[in-house]
Amino acid sequence: MSDLKLGIQMWSIHDICVQEGMASAIKKVKEMGYNGFEYALGDSITLKERCNTDAEEAVKILREYDVKALGAHIPFEPMLIDPKPVLEECLKLEIPYAAVGPVFWGDRATYAEQKETYDRLKEIAILFHKNGIQLQVHCSAFGYLKDYKGRYVVEGMLEEAGLENLQPEFDTAWMICGGVDPVEMLKKYEGHVDILHFKDFHPLQEEYSYLMVRHNTICEQQHDGCAVGENGVQDLESIVKAAGTYGTKWLITELWNEKDSLRNARVSAENLSKYMK
Repeated sequence: MSDLKLGIQMWSIHDICVQEGMASAIKKVKEMGYNGFEYALGDSITLKERCNTDAEEAVKILREYDVKALGAHIPFEPMLIDPKPVLEECLKLEIPYAAVGPVFWGDRATYAEQKETYDRLKEIAILFHKNGIQLQVHCSAFGYLKDYKGRYVVEGMLEEAGLENLQPEFDTAWMICGGVDPVEMLKKYEGHVDILHFKDFHPLQEEYSYLMVRHNTICEQQHDGCAVGENGVQDLESIVKAAGTYGTKWLITELWNEKDSLRNARVSAENLSKYMK
Protein backbone atom coordinates (compact mmCIF):
# COMPACT_ATOMS: atom_id res chain seq x y z
CA MET A 1 0.00 0.00 0.00
CA SER A 2 3.01 2.26 0.17
CA ASP A 3 2.49 3.23 -3.49
CA LEU A 4 -0.85 4.88 -2.75
CA LYS A 5 -0.85 8.67 -2.96
CA LEU A 6 -3.24 11.19 -1.44
CA GLY A 7 -5.08 13.91 -3.33
CA ILE A 8 -8.05 16.22 -2.92
CA GLN A 9 -10.88 17.19 -5.22
CA MET A 10 -11.49 20.89 -5.72
CA TRP A 11 -15.11 20.88 -4.56
CA SER A 12 -13.90 19.95 -1.07
CA ILE A 13 -12.32 23.41 -0.72
CA HIS A 14 -14.20 25.31 -3.41
CA ASP A 15 -14.98 28.13 -0.98
CA ILE A 16 -11.26 28.66 -0.30
CA CYS A 17 -10.43 28.56 -4.03
CA VAL A 18 -12.99 31.30 -4.69
CA GLN A 19 -12.53 33.46 -1.59
CA GLU A 20 -8.76 33.25 -1.11
CA GLY A 21 -7.60 32.23 -4.55
CA MET A 22 -6.15 29.04 -5.96
CA ALA A 23 -2.61 29.65 -4.67
CA SER A 24 -3.77 29.94 -1.06
CA ALA A 25 -5.94 26.84 -1.39
CA ILE A 26 -3.17 24.71 -2.88
CA LYS A 27 -0.63 25.89 -0.30
CA LYS A 28 -2.96 24.90 2.53
CA VAL A 29 -3.83 21.43 1.25
CA LYS A 30 -0.17 20.71 0.45
CA GLU A 31 0.65 21.43 4.09
CA MET A 32 -2.01 18.87 5.08
CA GLY A 33 -0.24 16.15 3.09
CA TYR A 34 -2.17 16.25 -0.18
CA ASN A 35 0.08 15.72 -3.21
CA GLY A 36 -2.55 15.58 -5.95
CA PHE A 37 -5.37 17.90 -7.03
CA GLU A 38 -8.47 17.21 -9.08
CA TYR A 39 -10.39 20.11 -10.58
CA ALA A 40 -14.18 20.34 -10.43
CA LEU A 41 -15.59 22.27 -13.36
CA GLY A 42 -19.21 21.46 -12.56
CA ASP A 43 -21.39 22.82 -15.36
CA SER A 44 -18.61 25.14 -16.52
CA ILE A 45 -16.42 24.43 -19.51
CA THR A 46 -13.45 26.41 -18.20
CA LEU A 47 -11.78 26.86 -14.84
CA LYS A 48 -12.03 30.62 -15.35
CA GLU A 49 -15.82 30.36 -15.35
CA ARG A 50 -15.75 28.18 -12.26
CA CYS A 51 -13.40 30.04 -9.92
CA ASN A 52 -11.93 32.97 -11.86
CA THR A 53 -8.56 31.29 -12.43
CA ASP A 54 -7.06 30.69 -15.88
CA ALA A 55 -5.89 27.17 -16.69
CA GLU A 56 -2.37 28.44 -17.34
CA GLU A 57 -2.24 30.15 -13.96
CA ALA A 58 -3.52 27.03 -12.19
CA VAL A 59 -0.82 24.91 -13.84
CA LYS A 60 1.88 27.30 -12.56
CA ILE A 61 0.45 27.26 -9.03
CA LEU A 62 0.39 23.47 -8.81
CA ARG A 63 3.95 23.27 -10.09
CA GLU A 64 5.07 25.88 -7.56
CA TYR A 65 3.77 23.78 -4.67
CA ASP A 66 4.76 20.43 -6.23
CA VAL A 67 1.17 19.19 -6.37
CA LYS A 68 0.26 16.94 -9.28
CA ALA A 69 -2.64 17.95 -11.52
CA LEU A 70 -4.61 14.69 -11.63
CA GLY A 71 -7.86 15.30 -13.43
CA ALA A 72 -11.10 17.21 -13.59
CA HIS A 73 -14.78 16.55 -13.21
CA ILE A 74 -16.15 17.84 -16.49
CA PRO A 75 -19.67 18.58 -17.79
CA PHE A 76 -21.10 15.84 -20.01
CA GLU A 77 -24.12 17.56 -21.55
CA PRO A 78 -22.11 20.25 -23.42
CA MET A 79 -19.86 17.48 -24.75
CA LEU A 80 -22.82 15.74 -26.31
CA ILE A 81 -23.09 18.81 -28.54
CA ASP A 82 -19.38 19.53 -29.02
CA PRO A 83 -16.63 17.88 -26.94
CA LYS A 84 -13.80 20.01 -28.34
CA PRO A 85 -14.04 23.04 -25.97
CA VAL A 86 -14.03 20.77 -22.90
CA LEU A 87 -11.17 18.70 -24.31
CA GLU A 88 -9.19 21.86 -25.04
CA GLU A 89 -9.60 23.03 -21.42
CA CYS A 90 -8.47 19.64 -20.13
CA LEU A 91 -5.37 19.82 -22.32
CA LYS A 92 -4.61 23.31 -21.00
CA LEU A 93 -4.89 22.00 -17.44
CA GLU A 94 -2.35 19.28 -18.32
CA ILE A 95 -4.30 16.50 -16.65
CA PRO A 96 -4.06 12.76 -17.34
CA TYR A 97 -7.67 12.03 -16.32
CA ALA A 98 -11.10 13.60 -16.82
CA ALA A 99 -14.35 12.33 -15.29
CA VAL A 100 -18.02 12.60 -16.19
CA GLY A 101 -20.93 11.63 -13.99
CA PRO A 102 -23.53 8.97 -14.85
CA VAL A 103 -24.89 9.96 -18.24
CA PHE A 104 -28.62 9.52 -17.60
CA TRP A 105 -31.14 8.64 -14.89
CA GLY A 106 -31.64 4.92 -15.37
CA ASP A 107 -35.21 4.92 -14.12
CA ARG A 108 -36.32 7.88 -16.26
CA ALA A 109 -34.60 7.57 -19.63
CA THR A 110 -36.07 5.69 -22.59
CA TYR A 111 -34.27 2.81 -24.29
CA ALA A 112 -33.49 5.00 -27.30
CA GLU A 113 -32.03 7.76 -25.11
CA GLN A 114 -29.91 5.30 -23.16
CA LYS A 115 -28.53 3.57 -26.26
CA GLU A 116 -27.79 6.84 -28.04
CA THR A 117 -26.02 8.26 -24.98
CA TYR A 118 -23.93 5.13 -24.49
CA ASP A 119 -22.81 5.30 -28.13
CA ARG A 120 -21.94 8.99 -27.84
CA LEU A 121 -20.02 8.36 -24.61
CA LYS A 122 -17.85 5.78 -26.36
CA GLU A 123 -17.03 8.24 -29.15
CA ILE A 124 -16.04 10.90 -26.61
CA ALA A 125 -13.97 8.46 -24.54
CA ILE A 126 -12.04 7.42 -27.67
CA LEU A 127 -11.49 11.08 -28.60
CA PHE A 128 -10.05 11.86 -25.17
CA HIS A 129 -7.91 8.72 -25.24
CA LYS A 130 -6.41 9.73 -28.59
CA ASN A 131 -5.45 13.05 -27.00
CA GLY A 132 -3.71 11.41 -24.05
CA ILE A 133 -6.47 11.79 -21.45
CA GLN A 134 -8.13 8.81 -19.77
CA LEU A 135 -11.87 9.43 -19.48
CA GLN A 136 -13.49 8.14 -16.31
CA VAL A 137 -16.98 7.86 -14.89
CA HIS A 138 -17.28 9.41 -11.46
CA CYS A 139 -19.79 7.16 -9.77
CA SER A 140 -22.40 9.24 -7.99
CA ALA A 141 -25.50 7.55 -6.59
CA PHE A 142 -27.28 7.92 -9.93
CA GLY A 143 -24.80 5.38 -11.29
CA TYR A 144 -26.44 2.67 -9.21
CA LEU A 145 -29.83 3.02 -10.83
CA LYS A 146 -30.47 0.32 -13.45
CA ASP A 147 -30.30 0.71 -17.22
CA TYR A 148 -32.38 -1.00 -19.91
CA LYS A 149 -30.40 -4.22 -19.51
CA GLY A 150 -30.77 -4.25 -15.74
CA ARG A 151 -27.14 -3.22 -15.19
CA TYR A 152 -26.05 -0.46 -12.89
CA VAL A 153 -25.73 2.59 -15.13
CA VAL A 154 -22.05 2.91 -14.22
CA GLU A 155 -21.43 -0.68 -15.29
CA GLY A 156 -23.42 -0.13 -18.46
CA MET A 157 -21.21 2.86 -19.26
CA LEU A 158 -18.04 0.85 -18.69
CA GLU A 159 -19.28 -2.15 -20.65
CA GLU A 160 -20.60 -0.17 -23.62
CA ALA A 161 -17.53 2.08 -23.91
CA GLY A 162 -15.02 -0.63 -23.05
CA LEU A 163 -12.55 -0.53 -20.16
CA GLU A 164 -9.79 0.32 -22.63
CA ASN A 165 -11.60 3.63 -23.22
CA LEU A 166 -13.39 4.38 -19.94
CA GLN A 167 -12.36 3.80 -16.32
CA PRO A 168 -14.44 3.79 -13.14
CA GLU A 169 -13.69 6.53 -10.63
CA PHE A 170 -15.62 5.07 -7.72
CA ASP A 171 -16.81 7.11 -4.75
CA THR A 172 -16.97 5.14 -1.52
CA ALA A 173 -19.94 7.01 -0.06
CA TRP A 174 -22.09 6.53 -3.16
CA MET A 175 -21.11 2.88 -3.45
CA ILE A 176 -22.39 2.36 0.09
CA CYS A 177 -25.50 4.42 -0.60
CA GLY A 178 -26.07 2.37 -3.75
CA GLY A 179 -25.93 -0.88 -1.80
CA VAL A 180 -22.57 -1.86 -3.31
CA ASP A 181 -19.58 -3.23 -1.38
CA PRO A 182 -16.55 -1.01 -2.17
CA VAL A 183 -14.08 -3.85 -1.63
CA GLU A 184 -15.93 -6.12 -4.05
CA MET A 185 -16.14 -3.42 -6.72
CA LEU A 186 -12.42 -2.70 -6.44
CA LYS A 187 -11.76 -6.41 -6.84
CA LYS A 188 -14.10 -6.69 -9.83
CA TYR A 189 -12.37 -3.82 -11.64
CA GLU A 190 -8.85 -4.67 -10.55
CA GLY A 191 -6.25 -2.66 -12.44
CA HIS A 192 -8.81 -0.17 -13.78
CA VAL A 193 -9.54 2.06 -10.75
CA ASP A 194 -6.60 4.45 -10.84
CA ILE A 195 -8.43 7.04 -8.72
CA LEU A 196 -10.71 6.26 -5.78
CA HIS A 197 -12.80 8.97 -4.12
CA PHE A 198 -13.58 9.06 -0.43
CA LYS A 199 -16.44 10.96 1.10
CA ASP A 200 -18.49 10.00 4.14
CA PHE A 201 -21.87 10.54 5.77
CA HIS A 202 -23.50 9.86 9.11
CA PRO A 203 -25.53 6.63 9.33
CA LEU A 204 -29.15 6.87 8.23
CA GLN A 205 -31.68 6.66 11.06
CA GLU A 206 -34.12 4.62 8.95
CA GLU A 207 -33.92 2.12 6.11
CA TYR A 208 -35.05 3.40 2.70
CA SER A 209 -35.50 0.81 -0.02
CA TYR A 210 -35.45 3.33 -2.88
CA LEU A 211 -31.96 4.53 -3.77
CA MET A 212 -32.88 8.13 -4.54
CA VAL A 213 -34.62 8.56 -1.18
CA ARG A 214 -31.39 7.43 0.50
CA HIS A 215 -29.42 9.78 -1.74
CA ASN A 216 -31.63 12.81 -1.09
CA THR A 217 -31.73 12.17 2.66
CA ILE A 218 -27.94 11.97 2.79
CA CYS A 219 -27.55 15.16 0.78
CA GLU A 220 -30.00 17.10 2.93
CA GLN A 221 -29.35 15.73 6.41
CA GLN A 222 -26.50 13.27 6.89
CA HIS A 223 -23.25 14.83 5.72
CA ASP A 224 -22.94 17.96 7.85
CA GLY A 225 -19.56 18.00 9.60
CA CYS A 226 -18.66 14.50 8.44
CA ALA A 227 -15.01 14.35 7.41
CA VAL A 228 -13.84 11.07 5.90
CA GLY A 229 -13.64 8.46 8.64
CA GLU A 230 -15.26 10.67 11.28
CA ASN A 231 -18.47 9.15 12.66
CA GLY A 232 -19.31 7.94 9.16
CA VAL A 233 -20.45 4.72 7.54
CA GLN A 234 -17.35 3.13 6.09
CA ASP A 235 -14.55 0.84 7.13
CA LEU A 236 -11.58 2.86 5.92
CA GLU A 237 -9.01 0.21 6.78
CA SER A 238 -10.56 -2.49 4.60
CA ILE A 239 -11.25 -0.15 1.66
CA VAL A 240 -7.77 1.40 1.66
CA LYS A 241 -6.23 -2.06 1.91
CA ALA A 242 -8.30 -3.23 -1.06
CA ALA A 243 -7.32 -0.15 -3.04
CA GLY A 244 -3.65 -0.97 -2.51
CA THR A 245 -4.21 -4.63 -3.36
CA TYR A 246 -6.18 -4.07 -6.56
CA GLY A 247 -4.05 -1.42 -8.22
CA THR A 248 -5.44 1.97 -7.23
CA LYS A 249 -2.90 4.80 -7.51
CA TRP A 250 -4.60 7.78 -5.86
CA LEU A 251 -6.97 8.16 -2.92
CA ILE A 252 -8.93 11.40 -3.27
CA THR A 253 -10.78 13.28 -0.56
CA GLU A 254 -14.05 14.66 -1.92
CA LEU A 255 -16.06 16.53 0.67
CA TRP A 256 -19.31 18.46 0.77
CA ASN A 257 -17.79 21.97 0.76
CA GLU A 258 -19.13 22.98 4.15
CA LYS A 259 -18.21 26.02 6.23
CA ASP A 260 -15.39 24.08 7.95
CA SER A 261 -13.97 22.83 4.67
CA LEU A 262 -10.30 23.17 5.66
CA ARG A 263 -10.83 21.42 8.98
CA ASN A 264 -12.71 18.58 7.27
CA ALA A 265 -9.97 18.29 4.63
CA ARG A 266 -7.30 18.06 7.33
CA VAL A 267 -9.16 15.42 9.37
CA SER A 268 -9.85 13.39 6.22
CA ALA A 269 -6.16 13.44 5.29
CA GLU A 270 -5.18 12.31 8.79
CA ASN A 271 -7.71 9.46 8.82
CA LEU A 272 -6.83 8.16 5.35
CA SER A 273 -3.10 8.41 5.96
CA LYS A 274 -3.33 6.04 8.94
CA TYR A 275 -4.01 3.13 6.57
CA MET A 276 -1.79 4.09 3.62
CA LYS A 277 1.47 2.98 5.25
